[in-house]
Amino acid sequence: MSALPTPSRRSLLLGGGAVLAFTLAACGGSADEPGESDGGTATGDDGASTGDGGSGSDGGGASDGGGAAAGRDIDRSVPYLELAGASSGKMVDLLLDFRCPPCRGFMETFRTLLRDLVESEELVLRIHPRPMLDLGRDSTYSQDTAGAAAAVYAQDPALLLDFEEAMYAAQPESPDEPEADIEEIARIAQGVGGDETCLQQIRDRVYVPWTLEVVEPAAQELEVGTPTLIIDGEIWEGDWTQPGAVENVLRS
Repeated sequence: MSALPTPSRRSLLLGGGAVLAFTLAACGGSADEPGESDGGTATGDDGASTGDGGSGSDGGGASDGGGAAAGRDIDRSVPYLELAGASSGKMVDLLLDFRCPPCRGFMETFRTLLRDLVESEELVLRIHPRPMLDLGRDSTYSQDTAGAAAAVYAQDPALLLDFEEAMYAAQPESPDEPEADIEEIARIAQGVGGDETCLQQIRDRVYVPWTLEVVEPAAQELEVGTPTLIIDGEIWEGDWTQPGAVENVLRS
């Protein structure tokens, strides 16, 4: 088991704590490697694998053919989307999958708390949008929604939690209920303020390769499922369903 990448600036560090092996009561672990199943590759609208996964960049920087527009992009060298990077408070990593029902429950319970702490710069929140639940099943829903979150973030980080809320509200209620396709995901992004560049990046699956090649491998090295909460580099061992448990650890 290994820690997440540790770039040079503080706002990208996990912190000095040892990473403990613990998974919150949640969606399953990460046994499959990206690319081992039909859901582990970036796909086109017809479900066929594309050569460039919607044309990603070479690890960061502008990309060709529908990638970053006018310099718009994310840092593809790290497996998360960071909010409130100027904060000197706790470093909180949150690993989520938009198809994971427990993740939806977690965010419905703690979204307001996390938003308030981010806005008051009491913590740095780093959201890891995983494609985990696509691996081993015939779907691209998790990777498409994770890639869409990155496109929304690339436009404006302030929109990320709004998109997360809207995307979980649209999560299928049962395994038999149809999942949103890429156009529906784009419409959800548009509903929270996504512009035409953002929507085109979603349709082109610009950030899907990042979710498969950066986000998911880093999570699999930690051997955790979703949701997973990591505080100052240490995987939290508490039970988020217990009243007050998350509030106490984040505010202490």
